[in-house]
Amino acid sequence: MKVNKNLLIQKTNKELEDYLKPNKGYVIDAIEYAVEILKERGYEFTEEQNAYLAVAFLPEEKKEVHKDYITASNLILASAGIGIITFLYGAVTTPDFSVFGGIVSLLVIAGIGILARTGADWLKYVLLAFALFSLFSLPIMIPYYQSQPIVGLVSFVQTILQIVAIIFLFKAPKEKPKWKDVFDN
Repeated sequence: MKVNKNLLIQKTNKELEDYLKPNKGYVIDAIEYAVEILKERGYEFTEEQNAYLAVAFLPEEKKEVHKDYITASNLILASAGIGIITFLYGAVTTPDFSVFGGIVSLLVIAGIGILARTGADWLKYVLLAFALFSLFSLPIMIPYYQSQPIVGLVSFVQTILQIVAIIFLFKAPKEKPKWKDVFDN
């Protein structure tokens, strides 16, 4: 629900105090605006009001994740799904193929995809480090990709998906709740 801050600015301090009382049914945005306006006016909050506000502004159980994190997660999980092709092809065509290494690689990529879906901000740096490592190992891998063009093509597609995912992760905004600004001095 959208709250018009200008309507709250017109209210007196006494009227805004109602927003600081429990069980009044005000939405969190209205309470945030009321606190912000009262703070700007130099209002001194009582211990009871501070206690209520501390509880009212507790993070909710379910955190809403920005759509860029979801998009990045989908791209990373698609990369893991495509990686299954490389895994199966390698298992069939390469006699010394490491099943354990292939499974661990797929699980790491899928784990990163799942973590991205939670909105883990630090993950973009981990994925960027993996991408840079892949870039530096490219000269070593080119002869292998030339002898195994299917693996090379699939790895190329995976790399593109992961680079686009990194872009979405860096594009995703860092959201800071408005109430933190209100209580910061």
